[in-house]
Amino acid sequence: MSTAPDDDTAWTAFEARDRAWDGRFVVGVKTTGIYCKPSCPARHPKRENVTFHPDPASARAAGFRACLRCTPDEVGRDRIAVAAAIALLEAAEDRLSLDQVAAKVGYAPHHFHRLFKRATGVTPAA
Repeated sequence: MSTAPDDDTAWTAFEARDRAWDGRFVVGVKTTGIYCKPSCPARHPKRENVTFHPDPASARAAGFRACLRCTPDEVGRDRIAVAAAIALLEAAEDRLSLDQVAAKVGYAPHHFHRLFKRATGVTPAA
């Protein structure tokens, strides 16, 4: 079982809607009984009304239900596309262009470039 970051770090990530923290913890909102991803686009509650959990199972055990907006129990389409692109790049004998990789995973090249770099810290070319 993973552990959630300390409350201050978790709140900072939640407040910034930082996608890099998705999958590392979830946020339970006491007033609504819902738990969300750190990047959830919904309006933020007051800090005193949130609890941080290391994973969705822990939040459910505490009595929260999944947010219908950010669907914290599902693996994001972006993560699936990045994983598929990494596998594609590793398996390719020849160097693939950004256009080729993006097309195979179903994204526009410029958007996929940003998505890939945000998820991995490097560009697809690297």
